[in-house]
Amino acid sequence: MKKFFFIVTFILFLSACNSIKTVSYDIDFENQEMQKEKEAVLVTILQISDFHSNDFGEGEEKLLKKIQEADPDLILFTGDFFDFEISDEKILKNVKSLLEGIKEIPFFYVSGNHEFYRGHSDDYAFLIEDYGGQILNDKSLIFNLSKGSLVLAGVADPFFDLSPLERRTSGIDNQAAYKARLEKVSSESLALKEKVLKDKKTYLCSILLAHRPEYADFYDTLNFDLIFCGHAHGGQWRFPPLVNGLYAPGQGLFPKYAGGKYTLAKGHVEIVSRGLSYQNPRIPRIFNPPELVKVRLIFTGSR
Repeated sequence: MKKFFFIVTFILFLSACNSIKTVSYDIDFENQEMQKEKEAVLVTILQISDFHSNDFGEGEEKLLKKIQEADPDLILFTGDFFDFEISDEKILKNVKSLLEGIKEIPFFYVSGNHEFYRGHSDDYAFLIEDYGGQILNDKSLIFNLSKGSLVLAGVADPFFDLSPLERRTSGIDNQAAYKARLEKVSSESLALKEKVLKDKKTYLCSILLAHRPEYADFYDTLNFDLIFCGHAHGGQWRFPPLVNGLYAPGQGLFPKYAGGKYTLAKGHVEIVSRGLSYQNPRIPRIFNPPELVKVRLIFTGSR
């Protein structure tokens, strides 16, 4: 009986690998610029992370259905969109299917480490722009909605700062170079916030897209209200409520930022997606289904 139970449980674990869970978070902002607003302003963001060129049905139909149900105002990609360790046919085929299905929704992208495993991410990032998306590697911009303006910024993965040899061998981040790039984009974002206010538009908040969650303490020192990250794959194996994640690259065993919503010391919020990949790495995900993250930003006038 015990053997039968183990087999059934293990099969259930494996069969859940390609099911997609949508996790939702609400984040409240009090905005002095909205004192006269009678109703809260709501912005819906969908985060897609660590897609890794995976299959979710013919033409990515399972994933696209979930995206449609979320009905986002914008989509944020936080790295490892492409995976060059998966079969060559899938690298671009699955990416193109997903992009074709979301091209009517504004979307923004930053690279992860996997985009650098075969040369430079720019070799493939042209697809993002071909389908109407915007690349935010070390860039910032103002995104205007009818409800107000967001400042969006992104930073390329720390692998950007390493040589091809260093990526294949040590893989140790050049933290000084990464932090310098972050500080630059943070300063640019602050200038854009000031521009929005100078133009007398409704400023909502500033958002950073960054692949690596383990730099949370440094992100907390920058000019961003909200940070979106991925990379950790939810710690691969979870045993809630005791273990939120077993292992994550860059954090090791029992990672602090495996997946979830984290309020940092200075009050900034970091959202860490557990990501979508279930085909690479080939270790099965346990109690950790592939995940989309839906975040509702709720802006109300100051009391």
